[in-house]
Amino acid sequence: MSVWQSILSGLQELLAHKLRSFLTMLGVIFGVAAVIAMVSIGEGARREAMEQLRLLGVDVVRVLRKPLAGAALEKAQEKSPYGLTYGDALAARQTLQYATRVVAVRQVQAELGVEGPPVSVRVLGASPGLLEVTRSEMARGRFLTEEDERLAARVCVLGSGVRRRLFGFEDPVGKTVKLSGIPFTVVGAIAGKVIPSRTVVEIPDQNFDIYIPLTVSIRAFVMYSEQPVPSNVRAVVRTLRAMTARQAMEVSPLSAIIIQSGSEAAATETAQILDRMLKRRHRGVDDYSIEVPAELIRQSQETQRVFNIVMGAIAGISLVVGGSGIMNIMLATVTQRTREIGIRRCVGATRGDVLRQFLLEALVITVLGGLIGVALGVGGAAAISRYAGWTTVVSVQAILLSLSVACGVGVIFGLYPAVRAASVDPITALRYE
Repeated sequence: MSVWQSILSGLQELLAHKLRSFLTMLGVIFGVAAVIAMVSIGEGARREAMEQLRLLGVDVVRVLRKPLAGAALEKAQEKSPYGLTYGDALAARQTLQYATRVVAVRQVQAELGVEGPPVSVRVLGASPGLLEVTRSEMARGRFLTEEDERLAARVCVLGSGVRRRLFGFEDPVGKTVKLSGIPFTVVGAIAGKVIPSRTVVEIPDQNFDIYIPLTVSIRAFVMYSEQPVPSNVRAVVRTLRAMTARQAMEVSPLSAIIIQSGSEAAATETAQILDRMLKRRHRGVDDYSIEVPAELIRQSQETQRVFNIVMGAIAGISLVVGGSGIMNIMLATVTQRTREIGIRRCVGATRGDVLRQFLLEALVITVLGGLIGVALGVGGAAAISRYAGWTTVVSVQAILLSLSVACGVGVIFGLYPAVRAASVDPITALRYE
C-alpha cells in the first residue's frame, strides 16, 4: 500500500467506528486545546506587560501618598502632619543627583466651565518633566516649562479627551478655559493614549486630565485627597501662616513623586535610597508607598510563568491519556484485523508495509484530534478574551507546536501496536478467527 492508501485506510477505520474514534481522540483534543489556550494567555500577558513597561518606563520609581485612618492617622498628626510634600521632592532631587528627572505631582479637583452645568475634572499640578516620565507626546503646542513654574503662570495643557470635548477638531492653543472660575490659557494638548484594561500597576487614564504648573496648583487649589482632615487642622493652618512663602511651599502636600533613575538596574537601588530618606524625614510614619513598576510587572510575569507551567502539565497529562487511549485502541484493532494482516502478507506486503500502515492510522487519529483541538483552543482563547477580559494572542507558533506534539504522541504511542502488527506470523494470522 502507498502512503496515501494507508491514510485512506485509516480514515475508513475511523468512519467505521465513529464513537470509538471520537472517544479515542478526546485526550488529544483537550491536550492540544490546552496548549494553545496556555500559550495564547501567556503571550497576551507578555504583551500586556511590555505595553505597561512602555507606558511607565523600566527606569521609573513612583512614591505615592498613602491615605491613613485610625491610629495610623493619629501617629501621623503628631510626627509627620503634612504627609508627602514638595520638600520631599526637593530632598529627592538633592539626594539622587544621578537621576534623570524628579517630578512632583499634585492632584486637585476643579470645576471646568463648559456648556451646561460645570464638570468636575482632575487637574494635575506638575513640575516640568512629567511628559517624559509618563512617555506621553504632544499633539499640539508645548508642555509646561520651568519658566511657567517659576512665574506661576496660569497656563494649562489639555488631555486628548478634554480637548475633543471642549474644542472638537479646532486648535486649542491660545484659547482660554476656566478652572473653578480661574482663567487659564491653553498652551498645548497631549496626544491620546490607549490604557490597557488589565494592569499590574495602576495607570490612570490621562486623556481627561488637565495639567497646570505645580506652583499654581499649590497657591490656587485645595488638594484632593481621600485622607480625612486632621483634627489639628487649625494648628496646621496657624503654622503655615507663620511660615515664609518658601517654607509653606516645601510643606505643601503632593500626590506623587516620580523619579526617572536613568536605567532599569538603578531603579531598585533608587527605591531603597528613597525609602531610607523618607523614613528619616517622616520620622518613621508609613504615610507613603514606593513602587517600582518594572519589578511589580516582573513579579506578575513570574506568577504567569507558574500558571503556564501548571497549564502545560495539565495539557501534558491530557496528551499522555490520549496517547494511552490510542495505543489501547490500536492494539484492539490489530487483534480484530489479524486475518487481514495475514492476507496482506501473503499477497506480498512486507513487515515494513504493515508497520507503516498501522503507524499512519495512529497518526491520522492524532492529527484529526489535533485539528479539532486547534479549533477548540482558538475558540477558547477568543472566549477568554471576550468574557474574562484577558488579552490572548493566538500565534502560528502555538498552533504548530501543539500539532507537532500531537503528531509525536501519535508516533510514540502508535509504534508498539504497529510493530506488533508487523510481527504477526502470516500462517498463524490466516488461521485466526
